[in-house]
Amino acid sequence: MLRNLLRSFELALRLHTTTAIAPVLARAATVVCSRRTFFTQYEYESQARPRKSVLTASAATTASTGHEADNEYVPYRLEQETGTRASVLIDTLRERFRLTDSELQRIMGDDSVHRSYRSRSLTMTLDLLELEGVSKRSFVEYPWLLSLDNKRLQLKLELIKSMNIRDLNHFVPFLRLTVPRLRKLVSALNAEMKTIPQQNRVYYISESLQVSPEIVTKYLSKRLFILEMPYEMFEKNLQHMIDYNVSPINILKDLWAFRYTPRSVQLRLERAKRAKKDKIMPWMVRCPELILQRSLKLSLDELQVLGKHSSVVEYLGHRLGFSVSETKVIMDRHPQVHTVRVTKIKEVLDYLLDEAKFSRFEIAQVPRILCHSLKTTQARVEELKSHGCRPSSLVILCRSRREYEKFLEHWKSQVRSQQTPADP
Repeated sequence: MLRNLLRSFELALRLHTTTAIAPVLARAATVVCSRRTFFTQYEYESQARPRKSVLTASAATTASTGHEADNEYVPYRLEQETGTRASVLIDTLRERFRLTDSELQRIMGDDSVHRSYRSRSLTMTLDLLELEGVSKRSFVEYPWLLSLDNKRLQLKLELIKSMNIRDLNHFVPFLRLTVPRLRKLVSALNAEMKTIPQQNRVYYISESLQVSPEIVTKYLSKRLFILEMPYEMFEKNLQHMIDYNVSPINILKDLWAFRYTPRSVQLRLERAKRAKKDKIMPWMVRCPELILQRSLKLSLDELQVLGKHSSVVEYLGHRLGFSVSETKVIMDRHPQVHTVRVTKIKEVLDYLLDEAKFSRFEIAQVPRILCHSLKTTQARVEELKSHGCRPSSLVILCRSRREYEKFLEHWKSQVRSQQTPADP
């Protein structure tokens, strides 16, 4: 009897222990599963979540920051990986450089920046370049700097800094080159470091032309052969252009003349100097022979027309009987007259004064007639003369074809109405 009571008590105790532990184990398993489900669900949701647009990204960022204080988990900001919002980039540029609206428009309107700011963080590139000493002026002049890839950019910066440079901003345009092309260029410049007193061909050009290195590299980055051609040939051609007073900015804008031998460059420049060209240009070195001959002939003809007069203003004043100051006022009324060749001005004046018998005051009232085609002027004067019309002003001779024909038809109708007999 007593043994049966003990067995039933042990059995009841075992059942009670099992039923008490089971909910605890179930609750623990549920927590583990829920945690595992939460993190896997977050992972799949982050992969399946569509990328937000630039306009809606700001609202999402605001919502996420509001929950950061409630949760211990702080989410990674996607803008560091997937891109920088336009407003963030604009605010950063304004804060660091105090850019004007036009400067911001220039940067944000650049095609490379417009394509890149949605997919990559441009502020990280901005930070890297700013730490290396790139100035505000360089960012405004070359907005594409912000769109460079960070890994390649670091390699390019190391290559450029391997040269003996005075300021990184002097070589900023070369950052657009590919890494292999930049490495080849840097090796060529470093090879002549001991040959050139300035230790760099860029600085040699800058000092020879008295132009800042930033302007030199702006044009040389588009014509890299200048930095890789034989130094002796380059030096002689540059010295020839300096000796013949070619403008430094014209030299940098037209670097193709350096491809010719120093002897041919000197001969072309000497021919231009003997023809009394007031402005010797690099294109005279590389242009075909016929074009050069025509240009030199025009210069000689102009000198022959000018005679003792030193400028077109003096010549025109002499022909019309006005002082130099009065003639300048007349020409300023139509500024294009200043660009007309003196040979054409002579032909127009010869016809209007000698053949068409217009007065000097009529010409002075309409200086635009000096820019007009002489052939068209002659045809219109003869046509009006055949209809008995002598225009009171030269303005009608400068009008468009439609306006001129309208005036001519009006004149013809007036003549016909005068010739019609009056009713009795």
